Amino acid sequence: MPPEARTAAPALAVVIPTLGRPTLLATVKSLCAAEGADQIEIIVVGKIRGSTVATEFATLCDACPWIRHLPVDYPRGDSSEKKNTGWRAAQSELVAFLDDDVVVAPDWPVRVLDAFKDPATELISGPGLVPPDAGLFARLAGVVLASPATGYVAWRYRQGESALVPVKWSKIIGCNMAFRKSILIENDGFDPAFWPGEEMIAAFRIERRGHQLKFYSPAWVYHYPRHTLRRFCRQIFGYGSTRIRLIRAGVSIEPSALVPAAGVLLLCLGLIGALFSHTLAWLLLVAAGLYGLIAFGVAVRMAIESRQPRDILCGFLIPVVHVCYGLASWWEFMRPNLDFGAHAQE
Repeated sequence: MPPEARTAAPALAVVIPTLGRPTLLATVKSLCAAEGADQIEIIVVGKIRGSTVATEFATLCDACPWIRHLPVDYPRGDSSEKKNTGWRAAQSELVAFLDDDVVVAPDWPVRVLDAFKDPATELISGPGLVPPDAGLFARLAGVVLASPATGYVAWRYRQGESALVPVKWSKIIGCNMAFRKSILIENDGFDPAFWPGEEMIAAFRIERRGHQLKFYSPAWVYHYPRHTLRRFCRQIFGYGSTRIRLIRAGVSIEPSALVPAAGVLLLCLGLIGALFSHTLAWLLLVAAGLYGLIAFGVAVRMAIESRQPRDILCGFLIPVVHVCYGLASWWEFMRPNLDFGAHAQE
């Protein structure tokens, strides 16, 4: 779109905290090509260290002069601080936040702006869907996160009804969310002490002040899942640690989020007890069998819903999710405030 096509102030600022990954290019290109791109400003926050990515990004900036680049990074709370730097630089009264590894829906800007036509709407989030070109493992990782096996988390990865749906703070997804700027000012943005999880504590504090949070499925993005088992395990470990950190900070407790930790504890006790009791050993086998049947049933359901038989393989990742999340909960409980900064690019 030529610069002369922009005749009015932007209606929406899109802040993209970045680590300079190559995926940033696809994110920005999808925004520039989307319906309603003439109504947005794009603010990319973070240093781009790779020469190839930097060159291509500079070309994008030349073609789309409404892209601004703020090349900063921070020693601690990097993601939170980048979000804060971005929204404070925004000219628009509406501010959206995207991860640098998403591709937006063809009409994503229009959908976000539509959601805020209701003056009562102050924070929205939309789903992060599995891209059609994801590799097998990445697809299975995305499918299992969208399955009933992940409880409250599944909401973020599924496309639901087209209406704006009021939700609790825990239902938003950080890779795809938008705020009224006045709410960010009132909340003082994002807490640098929380990463990952800065969007969750912000949503909780905003909800506690009586503001409305809503989920809007039409404002979806494709969010690329982790493509290796190691990175997927690290992602889930981060989720589990963050939940305990949030509880420690005073968020409302959702019992379902503590089920994996309870399951890991019972499993450990059962394995120890099985060494001394045949009865306990048999009970443990029965429990494992029932768990396996339930996991298989969930996997079948996901394969039927997607009409892709290979999705049944997501059943193998269900225990991985539960064990990693449960172990992380206990680890964070016993050794608080694990630093994820060294693994940010994963």
